[in-house]
Amino acid sequence: MFVKSLKVLLRFNSTTLYEDIHQVNMEVLGSDQQIDVLAGGNGYSMKVGQYLYSGSSSGNGFSTGISSAFTIGFWLYSVHPGMATDPTTGSPRSIKMPVIDLINSGNQIITITEHTTNDEKNYLRVMFNNGTYSACTEDYDPSYWHYFWIVYDGSTLAINVDGIDHTLMREVGALPASISGNLLEMYINHSFSGYSNIIAKHYGYLDDLFIRNGAVTRTLDIQRTINLGVDYVVDKSLTDKNVEPASIFMNDPTTISVTSSVDDASYVLLGRNDGKIMRGSSLMWETRKVYNDAKEATLLGVSTTSTDADNVSDGFLNLSSKIVRL
Repeated sequence: MFVKSLKVLLRFNSTTLYEDIHQVNMEVLGSDQQIDVLAGGNGYSMKVGQYLYSGSSSGNGFSTGISSAFTIGFWLYSVHPGMATDPTTGSPRSIKMPVIDLINSGNQIITITEHTTNDEKNYLRVMFNNGTYSACTEDYDPSYWHYFWIVYDGSTLAINVDGIDHTLMREVGALPASISGNLLEMYINHSFSGYSNIIAKHYGYLDDLFIRNGAVTRTLDIQRTINLGVDYVVDKSLTDKNVEPASIFMNDPTTISVTSSVDDASYVLLGRNDGKIMRGSSLMWETRKVYNDAKEATLLGVSTTSTDADNVSDGFLNLSSKIVRL
């Protein structure tokens, strides 16, 4: 049910970034337009001065149909480059880093930026209509993967970070009842106002970006999307389902690891080091997790190349930004 409303689906080829829904290549623009796709097509490494742009094959922007509602979700590895210093007063100033811009006829309809704070925290800002309205998340820790779920329904704006609804902070202006988002061009990591000591390129990571032209607020729908097909976690006796009903299951490699796996044709069951079991879709998983059992490669049908094989050592299979199909 999510695929039919998906407007952006990137696939990394050996030398291009292919947008699969509209069947166009995203453009790498800036002072250096030589694209650098990682080995095996596992990602794109942005060089200094580069940014990403895509506007559909017609050149008029993606036909998103967004006017009074949208949902934007993505993983962001947050970074903290410090604070700038005001040249006049000497006081610290926040550094702004661009993340995503959605543009219609030169107007910044939706702008998402990340900002630093003086206590080594970050926050995310969402702006509408060239900044006539903006609101921010609460502060969060940088140097971690965070999942952002942003929902606008024409009367409210909600921002969920890592499964938790944040109180909107630093609100400016009045939330518009509608936006002109029927046709949108997309920019990633580009500042339209240029760069200075308080505006810097973002050097973190962006993954699993999607845009939907409706407001998705049901907890179960949010959880299923973020978890990439994992529909529940149970205890080891298979008696207590949904033991973590509002949790994000798939992206915590620092504390949770997979120790065993079973393919029962309809689902894949993965045992975890905390004694719980995840049940997942048999269609597709994408994950950055580290698996303990090298046999996972055979079970999950991972086609390895010489590059991939380097990730299998000491009984660990490291699946880094790869697609696994069953």
